[in-house]
Amino acid sequence: MVELNLFHYSDRGTFLHRVNPITKIGALLLFSLIISTTSLTGLVLFFLSFLVLLWVIALPILQYRREFRFFLMMGTIIGCVRALQGNGWENPFSAVVRFASIICMGIIFADTSAPDDISRAVGHTLSYIPRVHGNRIGTTIELTISTIPLLFDISMEVYVSRKARGEQAWKHPVRYIVSYTSTIFEHMLDRAQILERALTARHFNPDADRGYFGYTWRDLIVVMVSIACTAINWWWL
Repeated sequence: MVELNLFHYSDRGTFLHRVNPITKIGALLLFSLIISTTSLTGLVLFFLSFLVLLWVIALPILQYRREFRFFLMMGTIIGCVRALQGNGWENPFSAVVRFASIICMGIIFADTSAPDDISRAVGHTLSYIPRVHGNRIGTTIELTISTIPLLFDISMEVYVSRKARGEQAWKHPVRYIVSYTSTIFEHMLDRAQILERALTARHFNPDADRGYFGYTWRDLIVVMVSIACTAINWWWL
């Protein structure tokens, strides 16, 4: 199920690709806390650091062109709304940089974490909790993650097919939106049924133990860097 992943996972064997997903999730939580509390200078430094990290892991930019257009539009809306509040340029600029940093973190995690690895790591960790079906929860997470790019693809397919038939949204915008949305959901249900039949034919067991995703020295480095960044941010504040 690796081919149906969040955004565009690619197995390139970099440092972050070999880090346990649980470690990366913990680092994301710490960095999210830092980004929400740090100053504008700290935001810019973190954003530049994420850009450097994207370059280090050789992110395939062209595969993200559709998502980047969407995020660019959202960032522009956020900046314009903050600017209309009339609180100077720092408030809208900080909001845009914070949004861009969060997007970069999500892309880094998505590009370096296969849904199967996330499922195994989360399932194995939660299995230590009594009366918690960790493997089932991990499988549910994987299936949920796998539907996100499917939604993007179906939306594009429906849009292209309607455009090829010469349909114009501006003539009847409300009817077009309702029809467009309902068509997407119909295709999503059809794809979900196909996936269900494929899993059933393979006798898929969501409670099966899918193996242990261990920790290495790379996880220790990520933990130390995350803690160091958190301490520096608190000292800075």
